[in-house]
Amino acid sequence: MDDQNIIALYWARSETAISETAQKYGGYCFSIAKNILTNHEDAEESVNDTYCLLYTSPSPRDPKTS
Repeated sequence: MDDQNIIALYWARSETAISETAQKYGGYCFSIAKNILTNHEDAEESVNDTYCLLYTSPSPRDPKTS
């Protein structure tokens, strides 16, 4: 799925946005977190927390209207 469609899922408040983000960027995000935290479980939790924050704290305005 392309980034614009993933963003649209977040704006639609669809939980599918998280799974699509994880599918496309999960490996990359986990790799960064693992390099910083050096612990597998902490890295997984950090990435999951990031997805949660992204989903629950959207931008105050739709970028299409800006």
